[in-house]
Amino acid sequence: MLLCNDIFLKERIMKYLVNSILIIILIVSLVGCDLSNDSDKEALEGMNKSQIYEHFKDKGWEIEFSYRVSDEREESNVFIQYMTYSERDEYAHVLVSATIIDEEDLFEIVDMEYDGPSLDENYFDMDYYTFDEESSVYIGGGGAFEVTYEDGHITEGGGCIDGDTSIFGYPQSVYEKITSNTPSTRYLNIDTPETYPPGEEEAWGQPATQYVCDVLRDADSIVLQTDPGDNLLGNHGRLLAWVWVLSPGNDEYELLNYNVVRQGLATVAFEFGAGETDVTVYDDIRYNEWMHLAQSRAESEFRGMFSEELKDPYWDYDNEGPHPERWPR
Repeated sequence: MLLCNDIFLKERIMKYLVNSILIIILIVSLVGCDLSNDSDKEALEGMNKSQIYEHFKDKGWEIEFSYRVSDEREESNVFIQYMTYSERDEYAHVLVSATIIDEEDLFEIVDMEYDGPSLDENYFDMDYYTFDEESSVYIGGGGAFEVTYEDGHITEGGGCIDGDTSIFGYPQSVYEKITSNTPSTRYLNIDTPETYPPGEEEAWGQPATQYVCDVLRDADSIVLQTDPGDNLLGNHGRLLAWVWVLSPGNDEYELLNYNVVRQGLATVAFEFGAGETDVTVYDDIRYNEWMHLAQSRAESEFRGMFSEELKDPYWDYDNEGPHPERWPR
């Protein structure tokens, strides 16, 4: 009987010790993650996101923000409360109010005088492509040809994919060479932010898409021009081309590749030789140089994505994703 009592007593002592250790661990954890640090709370009252960031940057801390989109103040991203505050980890997670965007700061297409290259009629007499025996691939010939365009997004059977890719109706000799499923054309020398697939969308992708779709829809004529400095086809078997548009009321074609960058909706990219030969030249300036002029001018005039003030009207800046009400579906 005495032996049983000793065993029972030892078990109670062990349970007491285990519970005591757990309580100590809990207390230490709470001390290390103090959500009610009054001195820092008082220091953040009335601060906005930028000020809070600088506050913790001076302390050498890591800072993370969350947004309460239903809480709009006179100023954007004003401090509401701590989500986490850890002296031990030198980390703070702060909840701030919604981002307020002035309607005047929302991007709109600028009606500007065209200052890019013109399309020389001699290009219509040139070959659309040539075959390179050494590499066994088709190369652009520099030739220009008119195409047709069906208005609408690709999901509606139209030809608008995004800001740097479109579907056209091609001459049979060109159509037969395109191996992409759609079949689509990838604009030379530019890259616009993504609008697809879901989860990989980017800010400024939708304004670029809407701009290009609108220009193509309203165009009286559309001409594609291949380039002898690059392959005829790019990734996924898409045709690579300079896209020229004749808009209502205009007498001259304008280079859409140039205009997308000029509006601040794309950057010059994928420079693999296109626009760098003596074939694609206007006013003694190669097409690739014209493209860099477009970006330089857009940057100096703070157009589109090159502006610190302008905002993408289709983008939710609090949640870093497509705006649930404005993003086209």
